[in-house]
Amino acid sequence: MVVVIPVDSNDIEEGKITSISDANYFAFLKLADGAKVKNSEFKKSFSNEIFDYIVVNDKNEDLEEVFELGARALLARKNMYIEDILEAIMFAELDELA
Repeated sequence: MVVVIPVDSNDIEEGKITSISDANYFAFLKLADGAKVKNSEFKKSFSNEIFDYIVVNDKNEDLEEVFELGARALLARKNMYIEDILEAIMFAELDELA
Protein backbone atom coordinates (compact mmCIF):
# COMPACT_ATOMS: atom_id res chain seq x y z
CA MET A 1 0.00 0.00 0.00
CA VAL A 2 1.27 3.48 -0.90
CA VAL A 3 0.22 6.38 1.30
CA VAL A 4 0.85 10.04 0.44
CA ILE A 5 1.06 12.73 3.11
CA PRO A 6 1.41 16.47 2.34
CA VAL A 7 4.15 17.70 4.69
CA ASP A 8 6.17 20.76 5.59
CA SER A 9 9.59 19.03 5.55
CA ASN A 10 11.37 16.23 3.71
CA ASP A 11 12.52 14.73 7.03
CA ILE A 12 10.58 11.56 7.88
CA GLU A 13 11.07 12.13 11.62
CA GLU A 14 10.27 15.86 11.70
CA GLY A 15 7.75 16.23 8.86
CA LYS A 16 4.29 17.45 9.91
CA ILE A 17 1.11 17.18 7.88
CA THR A 18 -0.06 20.33 6.11
CA SER A 19 -2.85 21.13 3.70
CA ILE A 20 -2.27 20.08 0.10
CA SER A 21 -1.93 23.73 -0.97
CA ASP A 22 0.62 24.52 1.79
CA ALA A 23 2.72 21.38 1.32
CA ASN A 24 6.41 21.79 0.59
CA TYR A 25 6.67 18.06 -0.12
CA PHE A 26 4.53 14.98 -0.46
CA ALA A 27 5.79 11.97 1.47
CA PHE A 28 5.23 8.79 -0.54
CA LEU A 29 5.36 5.91 1.92
CA LYS A 30 5.22 2.29 0.79
CA LEU A 31 3.87 0.36 3.75
CA ALA A 32 4.24 -3.29 4.69
CA ASP A 33 2.12 -5.18 7.21
CA GLY A 34 1.62 -3.33 10.46
CA ALA A 35 2.08 0.07 8.76
CA LYS A 36 5.84 -0.41 8.71
CA VAL A 37 7.61 1.77 6.13
CA LYS A 38 9.28 -0.33 3.42
CA ASN A 39 10.27 2.66 1.32
CA SER A 40 9.89 6.43 1.53
CA GLU A 41 10.35 9.17 -1.02
CA PHE A 42 9.59 12.88 -0.96
CA LYS A 43 8.21 14.53 -4.09
CA LYS A 44 7.05 18.05 -4.95
CA SER A 45 3.68 16.89 -6.32
CA PHE A 46 1.35 13.90 -6.35
CA SER A 47 -0.02 14.63 -9.84
CA ASN A 48 0.15 11.69 -12.23
CA GLU A 49 1.41 9.37 -9.47
CA ILE A 50 -0.05 6.03 -8.43
CA PHE A 51 -0.97 5.63 -4.77
CA ASP A 52 -3.69 4.11 -2.62
CA TYR A 53 -4.40 6.81 -0.03
CA ILE A 54 -3.68 10.43 0.69
CA VAL A 55 -3.86 11.66 4.28
CA VAL A 56 -5.22 15.18 4.73
CA ASN A 57 -5.74 17.36 7.79
CA ASP A 58 -8.95 19.11 6.72
CA LYS A 59 -12.19 17.42 5.73
CA ASN A 60 -12.91 20.34 3.37
CA GLU A 61 -9.72 19.79 1.34
CA ASP A 62 -10.29 19.73 -2.45
CA LEU A 63 -9.78 16.06 -3.30
CA GLU A 64 -11.12 15.95 -6.85
CA GLU A 65 -7.68 15.26 -8.37
CA VAL A 66 -7.01 12.55 -5.78
CA PHE A 67 -10.26 10.78 -6.58
CA GLU A 68 -9.62 11.13 -10.34
CA LEU A 69 -6.31 9.29 -9.78
CA GLY A 70 -8.29 6.44 -8.19
CA ALA A 71 -7.01 7.00 -4.66
CA ARG A 72 -8.92 7.34 -1.41
CA ALA A 73 -8.50 9.90 1.38
CA LEU A 74 -8.00 9.60 5.13
CA LEU A 75 -8.46 12.40 7.66
CA ALA A 76 -5.76 13.11 10.28
CA ARG A 77 -5.58 15.79 12.96
CA LYS A 78 -3.71 19.01 12.22
CA ASN A 79 0.00 19.14 13.13
CA MET A 80 0.46 15.36 13.30
CA TYR A 81 3.95 14.08 12.56
CA ILE A 82 4.46 11.35 9.94
CA GLU A 83 5.21 8.82 12.70
CA ASP A 84 1.92 9.67 14.47
CA ILE A 85 -0.01 9.23 11.23
CA LEU A 86 1.60 5.83 10.61
CA GLU A 87 0.60 4.73 14.11
CA ALA A 88 -2.97 5.93 13.49
CA ILE A 89 -3.05 3.97 10.21
CA MET A 90 -1.79 0.85 12.00
CA PHE A 91 -4.63 1.06 14.52
CA ALA A 92 -7.25 2.15 11.93
CA GLU A 93 -7.84 5.43 13.78
CA LEU A 94 -8.21 7.68 10.69
CA ASP A 95 -11.62 8.30 9.13
CA GLU A 96 -12.04 7.84 5.40
CA LEU A 97 -13.39 10.79 3.40
CA ALA A 98 -15.78 10.28 0.53
